[in-house]
Amino acid sequence: MLAAYVIASASLAYLVKQLVYRQSHKITRDGKSLRTPPGTLPVFGNGLKFLLLDRQSLFDWFSKIQNEIFGFETYEIRVPTLPPGIVVSNPDVLEFIMKKEGSEGFGKGPFFEERSWHLFGRHGIINASGQLWKIQRKAGNKFFAGSHLQALVDEVFPKFWEKAREELDEAAETGKIVDMEELYLEFTTRVMGRVAFGMDLSNSHPFSAAFDYASDLTGLRFQNPLWKLNYYLFGQKFRKAVSIVKSFGNEIVRLAVCRREIDDTSIHNGTEPTEEGGDLVDMLLDAVPEHHVVADSAINFLSAGRDTTANSMTWVLHLLLEQPEFIPYITDELPAAAIHTYSSLSTTLTPRSHAVFLETLRLYPPVPFELKQTLNPVGMTLPDGTMLPPESVVVWCPYAYGRSKRIWGDDAYDFRPDRWIERTVLTDGIEEVKLKVKSASEYPVFNGGARSCLGRRMAEVMGVWVLGESLRNWEFEEVEKIGRRRSRNSLTLPMDGGLKVRVRKRKN
Repeated sequence: MLAAYVIASASLAYLVKQLVYRQSHKITRDGKSLRTPPGTLPVFGNGLKFLLLDRQSLFDWFSKIQNEIFGFETYEIRVPTLPPGIVVSNPDVLEFIMKKEGSEGFGKGPFFEERSWHLFGRHGIINASGQLWKIQRKAGNKFFAGSHLQALVDEVFPKFWEKAREELDEAAETGKIVDMEELYLEFTTRVMGRVAFGMDLSNSHPFSAAFDYASDLTGLRFQNPLWKLNYYLFGQKFRKAVSIVKSFGNEIVRLAVCRREIDDTSIHNGTEPTEEGGDLVDMLLDAVPEHHVVADSAINFLSAGRDTTANSMTWVLHLLLEQPEFIPYITDELPAAAIHTYSSLSTTLTPRSHAVFLETLRLYPPVPFELKQTLNPVGMTLPDGTMLPPESVVVWCPYAYGRSKRIWGDDAYDFRPDRWIERTVLTDGIEEVKLKVKSASEYPVFNGGARSCLGRRMAEVMGVWVLGESLRNWEFEEVEKIGRRRSRNSLTLPMDGGLKVRVRKRKN
């Protein structure tokens, strides 16, 4: 009882502090307060909206009010326990924010770090800043370089796809139901485990369930103003899940250090080193001497490479099963006899396949909600005249950007891969098909500026490769055709209930 009283008193004091702060640090434009969404309440602001809506409904809400009320206008959101905040919908304003990364502009800030550090740590690339962030960024750039991706596609993908092939062949023969989200997640987990960390890692590993649970609850922290109270009173299961994740991160580093010691001994003795793999963790160990920092960074990279791509492939397959007329966009670009290689997966040779992938991510971005905080001690002024005091929270919703009718037209809610295709009839009458390019501020799926996604090319190549192999050999039918699919609560955008299908061998 005493603990509950102390927590309640601390929460009340924090609330009063935030209310006083808001009065002295107001967001203005042309000397006036910004507009707020319909239903904004006195004192409570938009707090109840964030608290009561699930994340999918919250993203739909952002999309609705952007299209029907605010358009490109920057508007204010108010939650009594949080710093002043705005929602940005204008690509020009977002471009400015993306370019102003750093201590004199915008960054993750204490708002994001406070809610995410239990899971991602303070030192991994997601929360790190300054020199520590630059070091990890450099290692990531090296890992995702083209030469490394070529070996990944040509050698690693086929090897780890064999298990998926066997499962799909079995399902086609026996009528077994397959959850494609689980199948894709197993593939991305095994690939990342081997090439990034030198481990035989399966999605059935206890780490996976622990990370998924912790990720779900971490995502909810960004819309629950009472998350601290919930953590201290009911956070035992969350703390256990985080402990499993942290232990696994330490194990990644321990095994990598042991492998390096064995390799050093082997080289010294003139014998062959151990099995290849673990490139990313080795690059991190070369750059960062502190093992606990490498452990945090490893978990950060694993979560990005494992979850987001598997989620994206699941949404692509679902949309193609809903609109099968677009399946030939992928199957018609497959090599006649062999599987795809890295050189055959360029946007020049497979523009329609990439269009399908990019169009899916427009509607179902792997990271549907982004935020930064004003780090400049004197505040910032945005290009539209919005004046932000220090520590203001800046929000943009890639999910809503992808449905913006001002950016994409009146059919913004429709799955239409052709919007990414540019056709030109050449002088000899042959039609040339090219992939259109959208700026990061119009299409913020892969973030932008200094924090642009390191793994974008890997995600695109893996997505097109896996979907090509899926559709080359099998036909799929959703078990339950329930209309519009929803995402479940998470930091990323997994499909609620997975994607369960019946499988048939494709007739060639």
